[in-house]
Amino acid sequence: MNLFNKNFVTFFFLHIFLSFIPIRSESYLGLSSIRNGGEHIFETGNKFPNLSGIRGGSRITYNRNYNLYGINGGWKQNGYLLNFQIHGTGWYRRTSNSRDEDFYLGSISTEKGTKFSLNPLFLNDSAHTFSGSQNFADGHAKSVVNDQRFSVSGRYYPYSNSSSFSDGGFFFNSLFRYTYFKYYLYDVIQFIQRPFFIGPIGQGLSYSLSQSLLGGGGGYRHKFNNLSLEAELFLTLGFSKFRDFHVQRALNFIGNGIGSGFVFRLGGSYSLGDDYSLNLFYEGNRMYSHSNFTTRGGLSADDVISGQLGKYKNYLSTKEANMEFSVMKLFK
Repeated sequence: MNLFNKNFVTFFFLHIFLSFIPIRSESYLGLSSIRNGGEHIFETGNKFPNLSGIRGGSRITYNRNYNLYGINGGWKQNGYLLNFQIHGTGWYRRTSNSRDEDFYLGSISTEKGTKFSLNPLFLNDSAHTFSGSQNFADGHAKSVVNDQRFSVSGRYYPYSNSSSFSDGGFFFNSLFRYTYFKYYLYDVIQFIQRPFFIGPIGQGLSYSLSQSLLGGGGGYRHKFNNLSLEAELFLTLGFSKFRDFHVQRALNFIGNGIGSGFVFRLGGSYSLGDDYSLNLFYEGNRMYSHSNFTTRGGLSADDVISGQLGKYKNYLSTKEANMEFSVMKLFK
């Protein structure tokens, strides 16, 4: 095929593609701030004896209370809406205290690994997996976190061809969200039952996690003059990779997991004329993952041997919510 034919074919398909796109559309760009709250829990355990002869487990609770800042943008045309968000802490920010527990499991202990299911419909809305346990070690620590998030979401309004953001109706939605965060736990006050010890031990651990989230669902938006209210729900599937490094033991837990959950959003927008809008949204996020990890490093013989014995199961549970306030500039 010569150059003329290639250009002709390119022009032909480009013309066909553009002929289906309406000319009129709206877009927006704005600044937003988020107040996040909740907890992320790494939990592992077994009611059968481990290498040390202990029937027990470990639970690390990472506090999720901090602020994020970022930008929002979007484009709407012919009933289709595309939105993106970029948010982050900027650098490491102080959270409320986090906690590292080691515990015994007995005959009355329970393990509730399944927290959310669609078939049959089931929800155990708790980030904790093991109950009926007794701590033999407990560390309370200060913590800082670096959290970065990027998301792209889409909507399709099947009963509306409007290109205006303020117009509403029923819609289908989709979501992709990537999150990376890293924690440092320090100034740890440690309790150990036997031999008895309580006191400061300095640094505790670092923990990093990257997660890709896919979701889909639906929602509804209703307009009252300048005020618009909406609600939407995403059913989500998450894929995670993590690294948990225990400073005092020089031991790494490295693993990945897959889980399910949901994201829901409630809120509204108020139009300030034709150019600006104020937006306030409440979002809840649940992600419950089954994971596996291997160990690397270690100072004790048991820790070193554990790295040669394959994979261990654990649970990653996120239960959090946030309030987001944003100011948007509309472009028509």
